[in-house]
Formats: sequence, structure tokens, C-alpha cells
Amino acid sequence: MTSTSSGSEKEPAAAKKNSAGRGRRIGVVLLILMASVLLFGTAADVWVKRQVLSTPKWVAASDKILADPKVQAALATYIVDEIYSSVDVRAVLADELPDSLKGLAAPLAAGLEAPASTAVERILSTDRVKKVWHTVNEKAHQALVNVLEDKTRIGSTKDGNVTLDIGEIIRIVGTDLGIPSSVMDKIPASVGQITIFESSSLASIQTAVKIVNILGPILFVLIVVMYLLAVWLARGRRRLTLRNVGWSVIVVGLILTTMRRISGNYVASIITDPQYSLAGKFIFGVLSELLFNTAWLLITWGAVIVLGMVLIGPSRIATWARRSLAPLFNADQIVFWAGAFVLYVLVLLVVPSPAFRTQWSLIALTVIVGFGLDVLRRRSLREFPDAHIDVDSSRLRNSASTAWAGMASRLKHDDSGSQVDQLKQLSELHASGALSDGEFAAAKAKLLGAGSV
Repeated sequence: MTSTSSGSEKEPAAAKKNSAGRGRRIGVVLLILMASVLLFGTAADVWVKRQVLSTPKWVAASDKILADPKVQAALATYIVDEIYSSVDVRAVLADELPDSLKGLAAPLAAGLEAPASTAVERILSTDRVKKVWHTVNEKAHQALVNVLEDKTRIGSTKDGNVTLDIGEIIRIVGTDLGIPSSVMDKIPASVGQITIFESSSLASIQTAVKIVNILGPILFVLIVVMYLLAVWLARGRRRLTLRNVGWSVIVVGLILTTMRRISGNYVASIITDPQYSLAGKFIFGVLSELLFNTAWLLITWGAVIVLGMVLIGPSRIATWARRSLAPLFNADQIVFWAGAFVLYVLVLLVVPSPAFRTQWSLIALTVIVGFGLDVLRRRSLREFPDAHIDVDSSRLRNSASTAWAGMASRLKHDDSGSQVDQLKQLSELHASGALSDGEFAAAKAKLLGAGSV
């Protein structure tokens, strides 16, 4: 009777324990999923703050954009179209031609349009145009940031669009093409106004920027807490959970790179002109470069976490890897850390990962790698205490002594050989009468005395 009642009491307890364990596992999965979603949003936040809303970064990117041949070709076509639409090129040519050739002004104007685009591409590479391009981009982006961050009423969402004014570049190009400056000065102010954002969309973008500025720091802390909480809840499975955290970080990085590629293709697809399409895709690639770097930073971090968790795992491959590396991990502490430092520096120099370009990321990654190596070394000393690199110190000393003795013998032989040659030269000089008997005897005694020292 007693055994039956005790058995019935154990069953609910076991069921309750299993239910609690299942609930904990579900909680761990949900925490990792939610943290990964927030990580995706935080990566976008980093891109917005450090590139989209950073005027120095934006201007640096715009300088890089202008240097690209595809962009130069597209911009040259746009500038020539603007000049032809705002200036009567036929009339300008007619004024320059003699009366007998004025009838050729119209066909000349049409025929010069294509060569003019090629000439404009060269003009866009000049320092004067680059300087103006830099300045107008800086002004336009600063105006955009002021609007989006609600720092000024000028150019607000009610007053109009945010534009990039390249009218000055068009005037420079027109003058260099031979159009009189008096004509170029008369073109309307609206010529060369490239709309960056329309006023109808600025209000919603303003709201998004405000949310990003407020939630950015909070999200980062929340992500770290959620990942740590997931690992803490996974009792008995913490190594596997931390490995899954690494995989989730890798997946977020891969999603970011995939979305960037899809977005770039979409930008190119909505532009009907093939010439402008290639330029648009390149521009998007430059402006989203930080997003690409952030994605690869996440992939690198995730790979380090996964690799570390796999190496300390119980699998046959992990055990074989630890056994193979044990002689290195069990080396003298100074030798081990010096070798690890040299190898780590070589990796930093050879591998072009964005994770190594950011100071805070490099410091954090160095700390994690150092901690992981220390854990692996301590485990190796416990797991394979007898694994060492066999070094016969006496044999090394004997080899060094033998090598040194051989080198000394060769040096001595070289010295003796040179002494014999000098004696031979003295004898020849004495025989020829160049040296007297006394001079020969003194020189010979001096040479033999120096050789015996």
C-alpha cells in the first residue's frame, strides 16, 4: 500500500519537472528569436546613425560615387540633357558660325550632343568640379539631417523637398564646353535640382529617425540581456544554447547581406534607363557599405562563438581536434601566449574582415578570443596532461655546440689560408728585390707573430 502511494506521488512530480523543463526550453528559444529580431533592427539603426545621418560619412561616400565611371557617364548624360533643355544650343552655334554656315547650326547641335557627354565625363574628373560636388553634397545632407532630426524649421516637411543643387556644376560644364558664361548665367535656378526626398515622405521619415534615436541604445542592452538570459535558463544545455546564439547571429548577418543585395537589384530594376540603372545600383552599394560591413561583423562574431562551442564539445571531431592541439595548448605559458599573439596579429593583417576595422569590435573580439583560448588551454591541461611537444634540450645544446665548433674551424682555416698567401706575397717581393733582407725578415716576423696571437 505504501509503495503504491509513493509511486503515485512520484509520477506527478516527474510530470511537473518535465513540464517545467519543456517550458524553460521554449522560453530559451523565444528569447533567442526575439533577440535576433532586435539585433536585425539594431544593425539597421547603426547604418542609419553612422552613415545615413552622418554628414562626413555621406560626403565621403559621395566623393567615392563621383569617381566611378558609371556614375560619371550617367551624370554627364543628365548634365548635357539639362543644358540642351535650358539653353538654345543651336542659336549659340549660329552666333559663332559665319553667315554662309549658319544653316549648319541645327545639325551641328544635334550631332554634338553625344561627344559633349564624353567631354563632360572628363570635366567631372577635374578638381574644380570635385570640390563643388563635395560642397553641394555637404550642404544638401546637412539640410536633410536638420529636417529629419527636427533641428531647424528651414526646409521642413511643409516647405518643400530636400534637393541636391548641382546647378553650379552645370554652369561650369557649360562654360568649359564653349557656351558663353552670359548664356549660362541666364539658365533658370530650377535647373540641376535633384530631389533627394519629397516633402510628402519627410514626415514619416522624421518619425522613424526619432524612434531610432530613442530606442537604439536601449535595444543594444536589451539584446545582450536576452541572449544572456537564454543561456542562463538553459541549465544543462548552456554550451549548446550559446552555440545556437552564435548561429542566430550568423543568420542575422546573412539576412542583412541578402536584403542589401535584393534592395540593390530593386533599385536598379525601377530605373528604366540601363545607364542610370548601373549608376543607381553602384550608388546604393556605396551608401549601404556600412550595412554590409555590419553584416560581416555579425557573421564573424557568430562564427567565433560557434567555433568555440564546437571545440569544447563532446563530439569525436572536437575531441580529436583538442587532442591534436593539446601539445600546443600545453606549452609553456609564455610560449603559448606569445605564439597566440603572433598568430592573431597575422590573422588581423591577412583577413579583411570588417570586424577588425572598428576599434570597439576589435577590442571586444580580442577579449573573447583571449578568454576562449584560456578556457581551451585549461581544459587541455586537465584532459590531456601528458601531451607536450618533445624537446630534447641536451640534443639541442650538442647540435648548437657542434655547429659553433664547425663555424670556428672554418674561420680559423680561412685565417690560416690568408696568412700563407701573405707569406707567399712577401717571398715574391723579396725575390724581385722590392724588399731588402732586413725588411723581409721584419715583415715575416710581424706576420707570424700576429698569426700566433
